[in-house]
Amino acid sequence: METLYQDIRFGIRMLIKSPTVTLVAVLTLALGIGANTAIFSTLNGLFLRPLPVANADRLVVIGGQLRGVDGGSGLSYLEYQDLRSQTESFSDLIAYNLNLVGLSFNNNPETAVVSFVSQNYFSGLGLKPAAGRLLYGPEVEKRGNQPEIVLSYAYWKKRFNLDPSIVGQQIKVNGSSVTVVGVAPETFHGLYSILDMQAFLPMSTRTLWSDSEDFWTNRDNRNLKIYGVLKPGVSIKQAQTSLDVVMKRMALQFPEEKNFTARIYPERLARPEPDPSNSIVLVGVVFMLLAGMVLLLACTNVANLVLVRSTARGREMAVRAALGAARIRLVRQLMTESVLLALAGGLCGIALGAWVSHFLSSIRIIALGSPLVFDFRMDWRVFAFGLAIALVTGVLVGMAPAMRASRTNLSHVLQEGSRGVVAGSARSRMRNALVVVQVAASLMLLVVAGLFVRSAKNAEHTYLGFDPSHVLNATVDVRTLGFDKAKARRFYQDLVERARTLPGVQSATVAANVPMGYSSDAGPVYIEGRASANKEDVPVVGNNSVDIHYFETMRIPLLRGRAFTARDTETAPLVAVVNEVMARKYWPNQDPIGKRFSIRGAEGPFIQVVGLSKQGKYGNPGEDPTAFFYLPEEQSTPLVASLQLRSSVPPENLGPQVEAAIHQLAPGLPLFSMETMEQSLEGGNGLFLYRMSTRFSGALGLVGLMLAMVGVYGVISYAAAQRTHEIGVRMALGASRGDILKMILRQGLFLIGGGVIIGLLLTFLAGRGLNSLLIGVSGSDPITLVLASFLLAAVGFMASFIPARRAMNVEPLRALRFD
Repeated sequence: METLYQDIRFGIRMLIKSPTVTLVAVLTLALGIGANTAIFSTLNGLFLRPLPVANADRLVVIGGQLRGVDGGSGLSYLEYQDLRSQTESFSDLIAYNLNLVGLSFNNNPETAVVSFVSQNYFSGLGLKPAAGRLLYGPEVEKRGNQPEIVLSYAYWKKRFNLDPSIVGQQIKVNGSSVTVVGVAPETFHGLYSILDMQAFLPMSTRTLWSDSEDFWTNRDNRNLKIYGVLKPGVSIKQAQTSLDVVMKRMALQFPEEKNFTARIYPERLARPEPDPSNSIVLVGVVFMLLAGMVLLLACTNVANLVLVRSTARGREMAVRAALGAARIRLVRQLMTESVLLALAGGLCGIALGAWVSHFLSSIRIIALGSPLVFDFRMDWRVFAFGLAIALVTGVLVGMAPAMRASRTNLSHVLQEGSRGVVAGSARSRMRNALVVVQVAASLMLLVVAGLFVRSAKNAEHTYLGFDPSHVLNATVDVRTLGFDKAKARRFYQDLVERARTLPGVQSATVAANVPMGYSSDAGPVYIEGRASANKEDVPVVGNNSVDIHYFETMRIPLLRGRAFTARDTETAPLVAVVNEVMARKYWPNQDPIGKRFSIRGAEGPFIQVVGLSKQGKYGNPGEDPTAFFYLPEEQSTPLVASLQLRSSVPPENLGPQVEAAIHQLAPGLPLFSMETMEQSLEGGNGLFLYRMSTRFSGALGLVGLMLAMVGVYGVISYAAAQRTHEIGVRMALGASRGDILKMILRQGLFLIGGGVIIGLLLTFLAGRGLNSLLIGVSGSDPITLVLASFLLAAVGFMASFIPARRAMNVEPLRALRFD
């Protein structure tokens, strides 16, 4: 310990003795470690931090998959009951369903996102109430039971200022009275990882405000999210085997289960939804690899600095060895200095990462009426990660210089000191190799950044199928006032008529869903004349309920047929408008007008196609061409809907007038959201992820370019300085200044060219894995590869030209006296 203390003291003195080198190394490592810490902190918040529940390490998610349908799904209530009674791998099987309701207290209603929970939801998670009690027992799923509600702690604080007297009082949910029985724990925000849940209701109230029994009786109504707590000693593989047996048994009993499978996911990898493709996890892995490249660049820069310092200290090492210092003692001293350097950079990097994480956590996007919660705060995992990569960096950076310095001898150092460093020496070859690695890694970062930038531009300019300019969206939920469908229909008709009279409004419409918004509708479609016993032949197609002005307001081109009219009422024949993809897919080489399909079953009732619209984007800008159809609002009245206005004036200026019109027709009705269509497209299902990816990758690419430039400049500058004596000899023998310039530049261009070639090969091979994350551009896009290579080569040339120009201006007499 005494020797270690001496090494640390001596190492600190040596680092202070070279403040410029130390500062550059610390800042360089801070950039690399900070980028890694920030990315890891993001991944930690999204996937690694356990939920604040009991047995979080044994919590899993059961997701469904219908054969032939992309993406995952939930399970139905009947399937949940079967699994709960037949599987033996779980100590608890928990279910919940997300929904929007209207919460009202003292005649002050607002839209809230809630979870309808199973009887063992809170007990299975081992949660204790912050006030009152939670929902337990069979009554939670028993229909007709007295409705009760549990508030989230955050909602209790926001709406009721932590008033404990609210427990036992009545509030209204969708116009019906319910009793507040308790408050959930402060740290628990619900099981939907990025959404701040506002209340919890018994599953028995799931259909209290609906005239449909479909939730309880239809196996195709798969909107329950299922969480399981594995029994001690049971692995996910064993539980999956048991689950497969139950699913096969169900497939033999029920035709609806023949092409439906269920899969178990670790809870942390199923956030926010269980997805077979794990696209969000893939994005996280990609950015972690990019951050790793930045750290690699930082390490190579610092390694070169340490190599330079070890060369300068060669005499010191040789003298210490001659005086009896053992090789292990020299290695330990130099390794201690490298670790101290890395720890200093690590502390600065962790501070930088904490600042970036705090900024990311402050981002708020409104979804489902509640802000998405990005909790990327620092915790022990992030600190441990930052400390670990700092220590590893210190060891890697210091290992080679330490081993090389420990093998020096006095006579060799004295001879080398008199003649400078030979260009082809082992030390210069190592520094050159590190620069080549830097350039290659920097090129990969630049290419990925360029690909994400081009992808985001393509997403911004992709054809959406509608015109988003000068459109205002105002979303309301009439269930907050207890409206039924008939009353909702009259309200929306009156609202559209009143909105059309507002100054500057060109047209107005009502639709159940906004394109690329946070709610959507989809369901099975039965094509007339194509009845099949195979469930996989029944496609699931997205749809929207719109009124007669929708296609005019949104400027969606109709290619054939007609739009909806006032004659398409509830009592009129059922009609629909389908898009091009649906027409080509289900009626190829035929006129779709007059064709029929059903959304109820193979026996009907059938809906007749009366119009053909141009295809567009419905879920996100990057989706593949998707089948879609529209239903008239009068024949499928939505309770939650958006008023959409097209105006000749800035649409945001219409906000106060629209809000006033809504409150005149329905006093006390809260607005779910009010934003322009262009603002809506900036959300999580729109351009948000593409732009965040661009900013992340662009920042990492810029840092990588800077580090590569510093690395090239440092090596060429040091090499030129060490060859000053050689330069003097060459000039004395007749070499011109231009010859000296070309000699130094040749070394820099050789390193840059080698790095670019290696980087291009690696990028071309690795780029294919990015194809699923890009829009309209390939992972091996030649334009991006050429532009990134040209940019890197230009920057590298400038980094080489500066020390080359300095070398050509050296005076020969001064160079010959250089030692």
